[in-house]
Amino acid sequence: MSTVPLLHSMPHRRRAAVGFARLAALSVVVAWLALGGGCSRGSATSGFSPTWTPSATVSASAAPTLSPEQAAARATALAMEPPDPYTPQFTPEGAITAATYFLNLYPYVYATGDIDAFEKMSDDNCEFCDSVINNATELHDAGGWIDLWEPDVTPLAWWTDQEDPNRYVVRAQVTSQERDQYPGDGQPPLHITRTEDILLVQLYWSGHNWAIEIVDLEEGGEVE
Repeated sequence: MSTVPLLHSMPHRRRAAVGFARLAALSVVVAWLALGGGCSRGSATSGFSPTWTPSATVSASAAPTLSPEQAAARATALAMEPPDPYTPQFTPEGAITAATYFLNLYPYVYATGDIDAFEKMSDDNCEFCDSVINNATELHDAGGWIDLWEPDVTPLAWWTDQEDPNRYVVRAQVTSQERDQYPGDGQPPLHITRTEDILLVQLYWSGHNWAIEIVDLEEGGEVE
């Protein structure tokens, strides 16, 4: 079996507007397929500082009056149901289920502005998580939202930290379909194009639940 790189040691490239991290270039879509297999590899640490962070959202001082079409679109987004809850389990399948659930929360957060479940799963040092929470909050505070979309994720592999078996990395292909973002500032909606990327989700088992430490793009992992 070939060596699987660790998330903390893997080189990354900066990309300002890409797949799962775009807003006006910000989106992700997620669906769960089969586990691709895994193996135990070297150390990964939560002190990693990812180069991939979501773009800033548009803000406005006051929410304008919406057209009937936009008001209907906003009502539909706000009515989006949260992802089905999962039962935390300390197994490879449990790690993949947790990562998939977290990715399913992403469109829900941007459609509804409800950050509670996403925030509860986020490690205190997760820079990506903080960016999503801040961006979604600013967007909704300005009266904006993103059209809800169906998630689609394909797990490809997983591996663990030899120095700390409570830490997992899940590697997945993520496809995001096109949709619209409404800035909430009276401007027309911003169209978000379809993207495909390979994502790495690092998560840690606390003894009763999973916490997301890092979400980042794999170097050379784009599958457009």
